[in-house]
Amino acid sequence: MNGGTGAAEESAETSPAATATPEAVLRTRLLGALVTLLVAYTCAVAETMIVPILVAILLGLMFAPFVRTLERWHVPRPVGALGAVAIALALGIGAFALLAAPAREWIARMPRALAHLESVIRDLRRPLQAASAATRELGKLASIDGGQNVRVVDSTPGLLAQVASMAPALLAGITIIVFLTFLFLLHGDALLRKFVTLAPHLRAKRDLVEATRLAQHELSLYMITITLINAALGLATAGALYLLGIPDPLLWGGLAALMNFAPFIGPLLTACVLTVAGFAEFASPWSALSAPAAFLCLHLFEGQLITPHLVGRRLELDPVMVFLALVVLGWIWGVAGLLLAVPLMACTKIIAARVPGGQVVATLLSR
Repeated sequence: MNGGTGAAEESAETSPAATATPEAVLRTRLLGALVTLLVAYTCAVAETMIVPILVAILLGLMFAPFVRTLERWHVPRPVGALGAVAIALALGIGAFALLAAPAREWIARMPRALAHLESVIRDLRRPLQAASAATRELGKLASIDGGQNVRVVDSTPGLLAQVASMAPALLAGITIIVFLTFLFLLHGDALLRKFVTLAPHLRAKRDLVEATRLAQHELSLYMITITLINAALGLATAGALYLLGIPDPLLWGGLAALMNFAPFIGPLLTACVLTVAGFAEFASPWSALSAPAAFLCLHLFEGQLITPHLVGRRLELDPVMVFLALVVLGWIWGVAGLLLAVPLMACTKIIAARVPGGQVVATLLSR
C-alpha cells in the first residue's frame, strides 16, 4: 500500500501540470496571443474569401430545414436545394432592382443634404457666436466655408465611381455565396456523417448526431426569426416615413432592416442617415428630425418587446460580448463584420450549449 501511495505521489509530482515552470506558462500564453493575432490578421487579409463562406454557412443553416422538409415530401434533395437558393437569389435580385435607382439618386443628393444640415447647425449656433469675440471669429470662418456647395456637389461623380468600383468584388462574393449555399444544402448531411465517423464509440456518435440536429434546428429558427423581425421593422419604418412625406420610404426601410442585424451601431447609423435625409426634404429642423425620431421609437418597441418575446431569454446574448464582437469584427471586416457579428455569436452560443465541454463558452455569451 505504501509503495503504491509513494508511486502515486511520485507520479503526481512528475506530471506536466506539476512540473510546469513560470517560463513555460508565460511561453504558452504568448503563443496563444500570437496565434490570436495571426488569426485576426488572416481574417482581415482573406476578407473576400472568408466573409462569403460565413454568409453561405448561415444561409445553409437557415434553409436546411426547408430542404429537409421537401425531401420528406419526396422532392429530390438537389431540386430542393436549388429551389431554396433560387428563392433567396430572387428575393435579393428583386430588392436590388427595387432599391438601386433610389439609392443612386440619394447618393447624389447626400452632399447637398449635408451642406443644408451644416447650414442649419450654423444657424443654431449664431446666438452663441454673439456671446464673445472668439465665437464671432468662428462665425466668420463658418460663413466663409458656407459657399462650398459646388465643391461638395462636384465630389458626387467620384463617390458614384467609388461605389461602382466595388461592383466586381461584390459580384464575385455573391457568386461564391450562391454556389457554396447550394453545396452546403446538397451535401450538408454527408459532411455531418463524416464528422460522426470521427467519434470514438457508438454513444458518442449518437450524442453528436442529436446535438448537431438540435443545434441546426435552433440556428435555423433563430436566423429565420431575426430576419422576419428585421423585415417587419423595415416595413414599419417605411410606412412611418411614407406618412411623414419622406421620398423612397422602401429604401430607408430596407436600410433599417439590414442595419438592425448589427445592434447598437446599426440603428445609430440608420438614425444618422435618416437625419440627413430629413434635412434634405424639410426646412424646419423639427420636421427633419421626425424621421429619425419615428425610426428610434419603432426600434425601441422592437428591441424591448418584440424580440425578447419571440426569440426568448434562452437565446439572448450578453450585451458586453455583443458590443465587443461588433467592435472587433467591424474593425476587421467593416460593414460586413457588423452585420455578421451577432448571427455568428448566436451560432457559437447554440453550438457550444449542445457540444460536450462547450457550456463555459455558452455561459460566457449568455445574458
